[in-house]
Amino acid sequence: MMNRKEIQKISLQYRTLSSQMLKMNSQEEMYCIQQYFDFITGTEFIMRYINECNKQEYDFEQIFADKGWRDVLVLPSKQEDLISYGYQLLQYILDGPKNLIGLCMGYTGSNKFADNIEAFVRKSIEPFVVAIRTYIELGFIECEDVTGDIEKKIVTIFLSYCQKDADIADCLEESMAPYIHDKAKISRDIRDVEYHESFKRFMQSIEKHDYVITIISDNYLKSRNCMFEMLEVVKDSNFSKKLLFIVLENDDIKYYKNVPNGNIGADVYSAIGQAKYSKYWSSVDRELENEIEEIGNPMHAILQIKEKQIVQKILIDMPEFLEYIRDNKGVPLSVHIERGFADMISFMQL
Repeated sequence: MMNRKEIQKISLQYRTLSSQMLKMNSQEEMYCIQQYFDFITGTEFIMRYINECNKQEYDFEQIFADKGWRDVLVLPSKQEDLISYGYQLLQYILDGPKNLIGLCMGYTGSNKFADNIEAFVRKSIEPFVVAIRTYIELGFIECEDVTGDIEKKIVTIFLSYCQKDADIADCLEESMAPYIHDKAKISRDIRDVEYHESFKRFMQSIEKHDYVITIISDNYLKSRNCMFEMLEVVKDSNFSKKLLFIVLENDDIKYYKNVPNGNIGADVYSAIGQAKYSKYWSSVDRELENEIEEIGNPMHAILQIKEKQIVQKILIDMPEFLEYIRDNKGVPLSVHIERGFADMISFMQL
């Protein structure tokens, strides 16, 4: 029989992968379904329950062939049948190349593919996800508690942000406080210090904390100190597994006390948006190159040369970092507030 700690680890991984899948809204994000499916099939505790429920075969090829353009799938009402139906539906979606949008039409009046895919996932797949999550939670309640009377540990959270986004950091800390009261403590640091001192202090801070919440904004992605530090951190699995990302959108500007000029959102979810930041750092690199040429003597341009080396490192590592953020599905601050920070609290096992 599994103990609570083992089931708690399964629950954490399950919530993370299922949350990532339920937010998908494009064909390109099919990997989210695959990651989720691989996890449940590779977890004996979950698959044992699915196999117990899997008593009826569903011919989804015929089901979709018979489905009208505006019809939706009719899910079984019984829990066991819903488990069997949902599992086989995922198998069908992943079995060979399929145009996901072709399966999703009819779930909303919108003509946008993203809206239809999102509605299909929510109405046809989410009930299965919730049913499995309920099974895991019930297993946690019923399992043997081998932890004993261990003293409750206060989780420590380090808040990383660009100083220009201090208002956002204030808002996050204030909004999150009621949900983590007596469970976790947030500490902060000012980011605008010299890079050598900043990097050393930043790494030491991560070592001392259980988790790091990073506020990714347009300012953050254009900050030399922030980018240099974070690019180094994500390469280290010992540190990167502690990271949680909030990716600001322009709508989050409402949380600033002093409204900044221009965009504050981090445009990381499109190729054009990602290219914008590469272009920004390329322009910084060119400016430094021009300064070095104007100075002429390398002995007199040591500061500019060192700065250029940092910028070139950012340019090399940035595309991989932006993919890392995109794959980890950073959520805007407004969404976290609406959800009561449920995703973060689950990730940190609070």
